[in-house]
Parts: sequence; structure tokens; C-alpha cells
Amino acid sequence: MRRLFIVNSLSERVARKGSVLHELYGDTDDIFYLDPFDYLPSTVERAAIDKVEHVIIEGGDGTVQGVISEFLRQEDRFANFPKFSIIPGGMTNQVAKNIGFASASPHRVKTKLASELSPTNNPLLIASELDGPDYSGFLFSTGAIPQITRYTTGQLHRKGIGGSLAVFGGILKGIRGDDATLMQLTSVHLDDLYEGEHLGTVITTLPGLILGLDPFWGEEEAPLRLTWVTSGYKKLGRNILGLWLGRKSVDRRKDGIFSVCRNEINYSYSGPVVLDGEFLSFPSGKFTVRASRPVTFLR
Repeated sequence: MRRLFIVNSLSERVARKGSVLHELYGDTDDIFYLDPFDYLPSTVERAAIDKVEHVIIEGGDGTVQGVISEFLRQEDRFANFPKFSIIPGGMTNQVAKNIGFASASPHRVKTKLASELSPTNNPLLIASELDGPDYSGFLFSTGAIPQITRYTTGQLHRKGIGGSLAVFGGILKGIRGDDATLMQLTSVHLDDLYEGEHLGTVITTLPGLILGLDPFWGEEEAPLRLTWVTSGYKKLGRNILGLWLGRKSVDRRKDGIFSVCRNEINYSYSGPVVLDGEFLSFPSGKFTVRASRPVTFLR
């Protein structure tokens, strides 16, 4: 199987400890360093020409998003779309923890790559506005989550607090109300589901989120899992704790918290937007989130 290793040398763990894939690639593998990202489109084009079957990405959530987005943009170049594996190399590594390798230990990665890997098919979500670019990723959010993301990257990461601990710290600070800027209400029109001020929305195609928190309980057969919190929310901390404990059968609508599954979701919204930790801009204020084709991940 022809393999391509893609490494982001600027990802937090890679920059601090060095690249695992740099140590492991052999004569039959190709390796590309995302420094800069500008050469990624031509690298994907070359991968199609070379009939690469397996792409191993070492980096954080933003790296995974950027790389797979480019492969999906050039999907028509491939006779057989490649399979992907993810080596955790960033600050949080939420995607890797769900559908990638659990460890970045050189020995464990080498052992895994030499063994028969287990496949899982998982679509990405694609966010785009009319005549704008497509952004592919795994976790999309509006409202409070972008506000918390700005806090964790601007405050906690600077203090050396990273990974799951930083995410937990941001969520806890928001729930406690220590900083009003983390919980500002913003106006949204969400398909036929909701219109008015909201605390936030979260959409994912992942089977779970970080720290064991999986705040989705929609029962419809559709790949996009959506939860939103209205402006009249109550008992937010208690509800989040209940979800953390796996209590998904509780009706939370009376507390202003809703969850459904959809194939496509249309937004009218001008507030902050984050996809896999990266801020996006939709100048028109109107955009759609839909599911991609299923992508095969080996882990």
C-alpha cells in the first residue's frame, strides 16, 4: 500500500517533542512537511498521480481539518480515494482521540502501522456560504463555544495549560459566570428549528467529544448531530454534568436545550464561528452545514 506521511512541524506536540512520522517513514513512503501550507494543493495532486492509498497525518485538529479538506476538494483526481490515519500532534487532538491513533509514542505508532488497522467510516461536515469556499471538519460551533475557544487559546494556552485541561477550564469558567464575555447571547435563525437569541450551537459527525462529553441525543437517522441552547436556558451546569454522566434520556427542552440529527442545516447568523478550533468568516451571514461523503479512517 503506497503511503504518504503529512507532518505539521508547527503543531504543539510535534514542535515540542519532534515528529514521530519523521522517524518512521521508509523508502516506499513519501513525506511532506506542512511548512508552509501553500504547497498542500500540489502535494495532494501528486498523491493522486502516484495513486497514494493511505495518508497518515501528524498534527492537531486544525491540521487534520486542513489536510482532509484539500483531499476532498481534489477528490475527482483520485481513481480510489485514500484512507486516512491520524497521529495526535497538537494541543487538544480531539479528532485523533475519536477516530485516530490514541498515542503518539514512536514504538506504538510503528507497531500499529505494521499491523492490520481497523477501519471506520466517518463523514466530515462541510460548512459553506453561496459562492464561497467549502470548509471541511468535524466539530462546528457558534456562540459561546467560539468565545470559550478564544479564551482557551488566548489565556490558558499562554500559561502552558493545554489539551483536555484547557477545554475543561474554559467550559468551567463559562458555566460559573466568571467572565461575561464567554457567555454572550447572539442572534441566530436555524432552519425551521429556532429563531432568536441563543447561547450557542454545536454540530459534529464524530461519535463522541473530548473528556467523555457527548452532548447529543437526537434519534433521527442523519449524520449531522446538532445541539443548541436558547437564550432562556436554565440549569446549564446541571445539564452538562448529566450529559457527562451519560443521562441522555432526560427531556431538556424545558431548560432551553435541544438536540436533533439532520442531513443539512441552514444558518442565518453573523456571530463568531469555529470549526475544529479555527475561526471562520462568512461575510454574508448565511451559510449551510452539510455532511461529506463517508471517509475511511484506519486506527
